Amino acid sequence: MLGALKTGSLLYVLSKGENPSLNIGQILNVSAPRPKIGGQFMPNPLQTEMVVDINVKVGDDTKTFANVSANLNLVDTGEGGYVISDDKTAITNEVERLGALSQNVLDSIPYHKRMVSACKQMMLSLNPSLKKESERDEEIANLRKDFSEMKEMMAGFAQMFKTAQSNNSIFGKE
Repeated sequence: MLGALKTGSLLYVLSKGENPSLNIGQILNVSAPRPKIGGQFMPNPLQTEMVVDINVKVGDDTKTFANVSANLNLVDTGEGGYVISDDKTAITNEVERLGALSQNVLDSIPYHKRMVSACKQMMLSLNPSLKKESERDEEIANLRKDFSEMKEMMAGFAQMFKTAQSNNSIFGKE
């Protein structure tokens, strides 16, 4: 339990931020357990949640985790996207859970792409003016593509003409 940590104990610090990482820190100090102020109503008022403040050295940094539940061994701190634990098995399970959650999101991408496409089609059928706009936009895109291809062809013809002219082969001069 996090409330039982002592100075020098190890603490696993999982960052779930933009660049997820797992670090092992060393406890600098843990405050004495105290009742959580402003906590949820407990059915038994004698069972008040106890919290501690934990200072831990992680690499060259010192981090403070305030109001951490003292009776748990894994806590999502809610501040900065950190999960902390004094138990390797608990943090391993959390890493596996987060990986599986992200994999599920990645696996659902094809479904969501189909859903977006289907919703666009449904909106076109529900709103004729959107359909006309979409058809117009598609026609403009096709015209731009055709124009671009014509420009490339003309540039090719111009280059061939310049080459032929410089060789004088077009005018029969050799």
